[in-house]
Amino acid sequence: MLAITVAFEREIKDYLQAGEFKLVERRDGFRFYLSSAVRDVVVVEGGFGRRKSREASQLVIEKYRPDLMVSAGYAGGVQDGLVPGDVFVCRDLLGLTGEPAYWSADAVLEKAVPESALPYDQWNDIEIRWGTCLTLPVLVSGSSMKEWLGKTFGSDLVDMESYWVSDVAEEHGIPCLIVRAVFDQMEQTMPPFVARSADGSTARTALRAAVYSISHPASIRGTLAMLTQARQATASLSRFLLNLTTDGAKAPDAAIGVI
Repeated sequence: MLAITVAFEREIKDYLQAGEFKLVERRDGFRFYLSSAVRDVVVVEGGFGRRKSREASQLVIEKYRPDLMVSAGYAGGVQDGLVPGDVFVCRDLLGLTGEPAYWSADAVLEKAVPESALPYDQWNDIEIRWGTCLTLPVLVSGSSMKEWLGKTFGSDLVDMESYWVSDVAEEHGIPCLIVRAVFDQMEQTMPPFVARSADGSTARTALRAAVYSISHPASIRGTLAMLTQARQATASLSRFLLNLTTDGAKAPDAAIGVI
């Protein structure tokens, strides 16, 4: 059994659709999906941030006893040259806790992903990049902060779950694969509503985006660009997960959000 953890359904919605996954259970704010077409795979959604991602991982392990965990989702780029939709498999994980004012190279948590979690032979048909992901306790949206994080910690990406999902998997002796698709580039500063909506529903996020765009007309182009970025990141994650879980079988382009 392979277990996929994701913070939000929208991050891998094309994969769920292409794989014909159905919601089978709601528990403690988490949602579990299974498919009759993609066997021996369970998806748990709702694990946002440190506490929730650990809880989701613990629940799916207790219930399904997976042989491999996969943490999938969006990430922010903190190095030059990354574009939305770039897929990274992370060999090295970093973690920071506490307030940003106290973040330093001396305080960072570090771990390497065991080779047993990296089934290279299944990735012949999809382009990936190897890298390092830094897990933070807050969403970072400013370009200058992202640049500082990349330079200070040598990370390629930042997210809010990877380190903690890996931590729980390690406690249970289960290999854990970390897969991230770039959503925002290092040079991009996202509008304030993004950080406020990070743990909200798609509908609530859309409402906040609309309100922000109305009150800041100059931001409309940037807001529309983020919708395209989300589609690119989701499509890339879906291709990777389909390749990983269906022996390389591919869904039609229309099913995985290709623009």
